[in-house]
Amino acid sequence: MAALAGCGEEARVAPVAPAAELAASLETSESQNAVLFPKTAHPYGASLSTWADRESQWVYGHPLEHNPLIDQTGADCDERQAGPVWFIPRIAGPRVFSGSRSCTIPGGKAIFLEIGAYVNPYPCPDPNFHPAPGQSLYDFLIADAKAFMDGVNHLEVSLDGRQFADVLGYRFASADLFSLTGDPSFAALDPCVTGSPQPAIVDGFFMMFKPLEPGEHTLRVFGTDVRGANKTYVYHLNVL
Repeated sequence: MAALAGCGEEARVAPVAPAAELAASLETSESQNAVLFPKTAHPYGASLSTWADRESQWVYGHPLEHNPLIDQTGADCDERQAGPVWFIPRIAGPRVFSGSRSCTIPGGKAIFLEIGAYVNPYPCPDPNFHPAPGQSLYDFLIADAKAFMDGVNHLEVSLDGRQFADVLGYRFASADLFSLTGDPSFAALDPCVTGSPQPAIVDGFFMMFKPLEPGEHTLRVFGTDVRGANKTYVYHLNVL
């Protein structure tokens, strides 16, 4: 982070050595993001990419009628939540969109936030959607998702008004194919869903929050991409 000085102040400010500047930047980033599990952590025995797989399975497994991804208010935020981690998916909406949800979360739960992601199940109705000769299914699906997610060019996430550092660095992709069984009704959103187990991958931006203090909290997500997306999500959380 560069310091800004007013006119005539340069002589009173000592130059910052690159190593010291880097150390200060890393210290600030670590302080800002202390409420998050580190990117390389394995919370509750799984990597963050594995948790991304699990969150995708959870989202796709709900019927559209009560799907937490489609939910615009938070009424369905507690659908099939189990275990030590509470999933918060993005809010589905058009390319330019602003939405908010309210959700009550049991105390002691870690929170896995889906900032934005591309889930790729296989097969799909398009007969041309398949690996090239000699290409593995994993490599084909991950390359397709990567091409889309590489278009994300700006992300902001804040908790109770405090911005997190390096949000674009919280990108995770499946390490291998995983099995996804989408509810048949989800085919209205993703025509590749068959209602039976399918191989799939996910590539996206995710954060895992350590259990928050009881009380009211506000999570805000803002993002844009090169295709004109401009989205803001606000989550009003009540931690018991």
